[in-house]
Formats: sequence, structure tokens, C-alpha cells
Amino acid sequence: MDRIISMADLSPLLEEVICSGGQAELTATGRSMRPMLWDGKSKVRLAPAECLRRGDVILYRRPSGAYVLHRITAVTETSCTCCGDAQCILEQGVGRDCVIAKALAFTWRGGWVECANPVYGLYWRFWLAVRPVRRLVSGVYRRLRRIVGRRKDRVSDLP
Repeated sequence: MDRIISMADLSPLLEEVICSGGQAELTATGRSMRPMLWDGKSKVRLAPAECLRRGDVILYRRPSGAYVLHRITAVTETSCTCCGDAQCILEQGVGRDCVIAKALAFTWRGGWVECANPVYGLYWRFWLAVRPVRRLVSGVYRRLRRIVGRRKDRVSDLP
């Protein structure tokens, strides 16, 4: 049975596990990483963020104390630029000292997907490439799903 624990309460234990080289699994909350992660449904396996690269999904703490799980769009020696998959605005200046962990794998349709998976690599590269027009791409995707859904309903209504 899963228990709901706030990140503020969980973070000391999580950081201790990650700093000691361990791994942790968390259930994603929020909508900023859709369509990859779904609020309350997707799980993420986290590990130490020893080497950060463009495309990595990282857990970091903002100066406000908020915990965020977003994708790196660019990385320098001292900081990262991040953005949620469902967002278009970049968050620049995320210090490496704010990064707690990075994702090794996540759940998708009932199974685990490793972040090293080549198909997933195509996904994140595409998703970063379309960031400037992401809202348009998402809107087209939603409309297509509605059209396909309506057609399925019509077909199932046939005698």
C-alpha cells in the first residue's frame, strides 16, 4: 500500500539514501511532466545525479523550498536550464548544488521504462525540439485523440 508523504517530510530520508549511493522510487505529482509522467499514477526511480546531461530528468529544490522534477534542456559547469515536458518556459540558473537526484527509470502503461532506452531517447529529443511549439503539438494531439475516440464510438454503435 502506498502512503502519501509530503516532500518536506520525505526529503531528509530521500537525500540520505541518494547521497549514500542508493536509489528511491517516488510517485510523481503535478502535471508539468505530462505526457511522460501522470499525476499520482507514474512512478520515478531516482539515483545520484553524478553526471548531468541534456535530456536528463532531475529532482531539484528551488530557493523557495519547492521540489521539482523537470527535464534538463541545457547544462553548464555550474548550472542547468530546465523545463517540464508540459511547459514552454525555461527555468534558467538551476544550480548543481540544488540537484538532489536524476531519474533512471519511470513507469509507463504498467511497466518500467529505463531512461537509457533508445526509444525513450527519441521521445525526449523530439519533445525538446518541439518545445517552442509544444502547446500547438499538444493541442493537435488532443484533437486527434478526440476524433479517434468519436470514430471508435461510432463503430461500436453499428449493428
